[in-house]
Amino acid sequence: MKWAYSIRNKGKLSLLLMVIVGVVLLNHFKERSNANKMSKAMTAMYQDRLMVEGYIYDISLAFSEIRKHYQESTTENPQFLNEKIEFIDDRIELFQKTQLTVAEEQHLRHLVERVDKIRSSPLGGLLLSDLEKQITLSLAELQKLSRIQMEEGKAIISQTEKIIHSGESFAQLEIVALILVLLLIQTLIISSNRLHPGHMAPFKLN
Repeated sequence: MKWAYSIRNKGKLSLLLMVIVGVVLLNHFKERSNANKMSKAMTAMYQDRLMVEGYIYDISLAFSEIRKHYQESTTENPQFLNEKIEFIDDRIELFQKTQLTVAEEQHLRHLVERVDKIRSSPLGGLLLSDLEKQITLSLAELQKLSRIQMEEGKAIISQTEKIIHSGESFAQLEIVALILVLLLIQTLIISSNRLHPGHMAPFKLN
């Protein structure tokens, strides 16, 4: 490192060292930001997508049970239908508490309208054919909601991949910056020793 001995203006070198330390600190805060984003993405994946897919499955199963019951039974059973509708209402309410897209809000609103029409069937409001129609339309809305979960899930995965790649790039930058810091510190030490020797040889007396 002979070039170190020629350094006279160590102020510029110190400034460069401060800049590199600043880059390291900036990278640290960036990593913390990425960690927060990853946490939010994982929470959204679990609460707003995976759990919602479970709600959709439960509602679909309840509709299928209603259909099967009325296809096999010749008499109305208001208690059975009321229990299933209450179960569906409960799952829809849980669904509505999640982070919804505009499309999800629209399909959920249509689903609630179908459920309200099915709710009236024990009182004679719907014929069996009409009940079947509302169940079919409700299941179609649930299929659309399920496709939205897949699309949003893919978007979250894509977002997390970008965060991971960004973190890898900043990690490499941090390693380079730390290496430069070590080299500059060594340079300052070497140049300081060269410009300010610690011991001078004594003069010889005649």
